[in-house]
Amino acid sequence: MCSSRCDSKNLETLKQITDHQHQEEKSMNMNTVTRTFIRTFTRTPLWFALPALALLLLQACGTTNSSDPVSNTESQLVEDLAALGENGVFTLFNLRTGEATTDSTSTNWDIGFRGTTLIFNSGSSGPGQGGVVLLDLPFDDVTLAPSEGYQADSADNYAISTGSGTGWYNYTGEGFPPFAILPRENVTLIIKTANGSNYAKLEILSYYEGNPDPTSDEFVNIQTRSASRYYTFRYVVQQTEDLREF
Repeated sequence: MCSSRCDSKNLETLKQITDHQHQEEKSMNMNTVTRTFIRTFTRTPLWFALPALALLLLQACGTTNSSDPVSNTESQLVEDLAALGENGVFTLFNLRTGEATTDSTSTNWDIGFRGTTLIFNSGSSGPGQGGVVLLDLPFDDVTLAPSEGYQADSADNYAISTGSGTGWYNYTGEGFPPFAILPRENVTLIIKTANGSNYAKLEILSYYEGNPDPTSDEFVNIQTRSASRYYTFRYVVQQTEDLREF
């Protein structure tokens, strides 16, 4: 009898212990689920927010200030611009419009040609706020106009020297080809236009009509050489005011 009662009692005790363990495991599982839920709940809004945040960052990076000036450059080739200098008159040229003009008292011109002499709408030559810088650099290498150093014409001196080897040209004298005016290599004129707000770079290519090859037999022979005082030049003008990029 005692053995039977003891066994029954032991079984009941074992059942209680097992039930208690099951309760603890259930409680632990519930705690785990609760912690997982809380962790997921607290993190979910961040995951939802990340795509929106990334989109906002992309939009911010791609946005430009509408007030920033936009570069607007124009390239021009001018051929056989006559600069005969009859009666001492300069041939005046507007780099912004690409047209010649005759009104020297206005700001509608930027550079003037007469023989080998160049003038700019500045100082003693005109009412403009222009000027020029001569750079010993190839035309294509110049991508930015200087911010300072522009020379204006004066009563005593032109901004660009008219002498051989110091301005835009070389005079060959008895060299080859003889008695010729040839543009100096790798020389670029940086011009501030008459309004003082636009910039252009300019390269003189030829001083002779038709832009002849100076090494050709026809050019070397003075008797067959084409007429002088006809300029061929190329230039790039920045049409956006106060921008110096080319």
